[in-house]
Amino acid sequence: MKRKLIWLTAIGAVMALAYAQSVTIRGAVGFGLAGAPDAERPNAQFNFSVKQVEYNGQTRLGGGFAIEVREANRLVSIQMPNARRLEVDIENKRAVFSGPAVAVVRTRQGVERARGVVVVRVGDLRTPRDADGDPDTIAVAFFTNPDSEEPTYTYRGVVRRGDIVVFEETRSR
Repeated sequence: MKRKLIWLTAIGAVMALAYAQSVTIRGAVGFGLAGAPDAERPNAQFNFSVKQVEYNGQTRLGGGFAIEVREANRLVSIQMPNARRLEVDIENKRAVFSGPAVAVVRTRQGVERARGVVVVRVGDLRTPRDADGDPDTIAVAFFTNPDSEEPTYTYRGVVRRGDIVVFEETRSR
C-alpha cells in the first residue's frame, strides 16, 4: 500500500512538471496581392506560413513560402517548401525567414529554373480592416549563390489585398 502511494505521488509530480512547461509559438503568416507603392495595380501574388515552436528546451521550425511576380516581359515564381531560419521582432511586428528555394522564370524565349536560397522580410503594419496607416510590406531576395551578397532576384511590394500577421505567443501547459 505504501509503495503504491509513493508511485502515485511520483507520477503526479511528473505530470505536474509536464503541465507547468511553457510553449512559445512565433512566426508569420500571410497571403494576398502586392504591388509597388506607387503602382496602380498589384503585380505579385504571395502565400506563406512559417512558425517556430519552443517547448521543453527543443525548437521546431516549419512552413513554406511562394510568390509569383508578373513583370513586363516575364513571370517569376519562387517556392520555398521548408523554412530553415526565422527571426521575429514582435515589438516592431516584423519577421525575416529563409530557406532553400527554386525560382522559375518564364519568358517568350523559354523557361529557366534555378536552385538557391530565398530570404523574405515582412512587416505587419496594419489589419485588413484598417484604412489608415502604412500597408503591410513584403521584400524577397533570391540568391543562387548563398555566399554572395548580391541577390540574383529581388522584389519589394506593399500588400494591396490580403494580410500579413507577425505573432508571438507563450502559453503555460
